[in-house]
Amino acid sequence: MVRSLVLAAALLVPGVTAAGAPEDAFDRASTAYEQGKWDDAAEAFRGLLRYGVTDARLEYNLAGAEYKRGRLGEAVLHYERARRLDPGDADTRANLALVRARLRDVLAAEAGDEGPLAWLAAAQDRAGVTVQAIVTLSAVWAAALLLVLGASRPGGFTPGRSWLLAGAATLAIAAGLSWRATDSRLYGTVRAVVLAPSVEALAGPGLENAALFTLHEGATVDVRAEREGWFQVALPNGASGWVERRAAERI
Repeated sequence: MVRSLVLAAALLVPGVTAAGAPEDAFDRASTAYEQGKWDDAAEAFRGLLRYGVTDARLEYNLAGAEYKRGRLGEAVLHYERARRLDPGDADTRANLALVRARLRDVLAAEAGDEGPLAWLAAAQDRAGVTVQAIVTLSAVWAAALLLVLGASRPGGFTPGRSWLLAGAATLAIAAGLSWRATDSRLYGTVRAVVLAPSVEALAGPGLENAALFTLHEGATVDVRAEREGWFQVALPNGASGWVERRAAERI
């Protein structure tokens, strides 16, 4: 399924001189996708990225085309980018899990998508960082208002107001912790996806260093540091090593 895009904003991108160019590129991509011409579809969707279009649906469509042409690493990369742009989209999460089920490397942080913690993360993603921030700030202001009212009036801390204050404070703490956890999970860590069929993680940023472990296409890793031509990557089990930058791409 090809998701439609709202491309009006793309017409304001500097350097785009043909008003219909982004729409034309999307039409070509959609037609190619529907005809099963995955290479043409992927290239046309990439053309929209070159126009400066940033959209979760574009990343989703490109990921689907890459998956169809068997490029699992590229599919993971673009589904991950779509998820960052629209964390609550259930189709993106489901398709990302489908692609990961075909990968050779099953990392602990990605192995399961069930259980209370996974359900909580999914609910946080659906709510989004902005909504959680608004709820947190609203609860803080409500608690502050109730506190001022209670302190400024004789007998102000009635049982009813006390319960409301306790509820607002509890909501502020819970929403704030959820907000911070969601923001950290989605945006707080630099991550990269391995695009090469396989790559050796070395003990240092140089080919003369010993190999520590091997990563395969589609593996998603944390990026701890960067040097010219190299990423220092870390796995959920704590193992870390250096991989050539050309073998992976940042999400």
